[in-house]
This record gives sequence, structure tokens and C-alpha cells, in this order.
Amino acid sequence: MLWQGGIGTNSAFIWGKVRQLVFNLQKRIYKATKSGRYRKAKSLMYLLQNSYYATLLAVRTVTTENKGKRTAGVDRVKVNTPRQKMALVKDMLDTIQNGWDKYRPMPAKRIYIPKANGKLRPLGIPTIKDRAMQAVTKIALEPYYEAKFESCSYGFRPAMGCHDAIEKIVAVLLKKQKWVLDADIKGCFDNIDHKFLASQIDAEAKVFARENFCLCNIGDR
Repeated sequence: MLWQGGIGTNSAFIWGKVRQLVFNLQKRIYKATKSGRYRKAKSLMYLLQNSYYATLLAVRTVTTENKGKRTAGVDRVKVNTPRQKMALVKDMLDTIQNGWDKYRPMPAKRIYIPKANGKLRPLGIPTIKDRAMQAVTKIALEPYYEAKFESCSYGFRPAMGCHDAIEKIVAVLLKKQKWVLDADIKGCFDNIDHKFLASQIDAEAKVFARENFCLCNIGDR
């Protein structure tokens, strides 16, 4: 069973199966959103956000694949072994079954990292569990918004990157009018208003966008 061996194994077959099951549901969400069937999309998003396989994938993402996988939050809890990862999956499923509206993340751990200009950038580090809860919500939200995003938007999107942006720039430069706008928002990640961002989320998806993930308190530890 995946519960017994899936989290702790690197078997390409097992994880390929998990990813395919999650992707199949994401594809249905994308198609429903594209065709304007928002009620259907919302129902599928709820199903995916509460699914066992999405939870498995979320835990694997934050404990195995992400760079900060060995960095603890304010609770100082690290999740490294297969047993710990399986325990986190069970804990998350219990939390989800109890109701997302009852879940409250812990304060984020505040650290400062150096920037290229010599200044320090504040960084909030959630607990491992909170990161996994965020990851499973992202899995459900992503296909909904991918169906709505502009085709010329390349930042922080799955299967898109700088090479896609370069290809688009080259295509545009081959045309007559050649205008390039280079803009930067000063201290964007440091100063961006999370409340405003949360207010811009579509009503159909708002139930999944847990504002307390964005607005959680910053710990002093």
C-alpha cells in the first residue's frame, strides 16, 4: 500500500502513479474552468484538496523535493524519516477531515537573509505541516488559475520559465514595433499587501485560498 511504502520509497512507479492520479483531477479542473463551469471546477477543487493522493504529494514536495526541507519552523519540528513523513500525512488527513475552517497555522519563524545590495531581506518560515497544508491547497488552486492566466505570463507557473519568455520576446522583436518595458517593484516581496492579494481571489476559489496562510503571525524565535 502507498500508506505503508509510498512516502518512504523513491520508486518511480509508485510516485508516477500518485502524480498521474493528481494530474488527472487537475486536468478536469482546468477544463471545467476553461469552459466556464465554475461550480463543477469548485467541486473538483474541493475533492482534490481533500484527497489522499494530493496529501501524499504535498508531503513529498515539502519534505523531499524542496530546498528548505530540513529547515524547521517555530515548533522546531523536522520531518526526515519515512516514519515521520507517514505520521505527517496522517496528521494532515485528520486535520482536513476535521474541517479546513478549523485549521489555524502556527506563526512563521522570522529570519533575515542578505541581499545583493548588502541589505537584509525578511523571510517567514512556516512549520513543515503548514508548508504541506499550503502545498495541498496550491495543488487544488493551480489548475483553476492556470485556466485564467494570460498566455504571455511566465513567472512562477508550472512548465513555464525564462526560456519561454525569451522565445516570446524574440517573436515580438521580429515584428515592426519594438517596445521593451523594464519595470521593477521596489521591495515587492517585502512590502506587498497580503490582504489586498487575498481580496482579489475569485469568489469561486476563495474557499480554498486560506487567508491565514498569508496573514499568519511572525514569531520572534
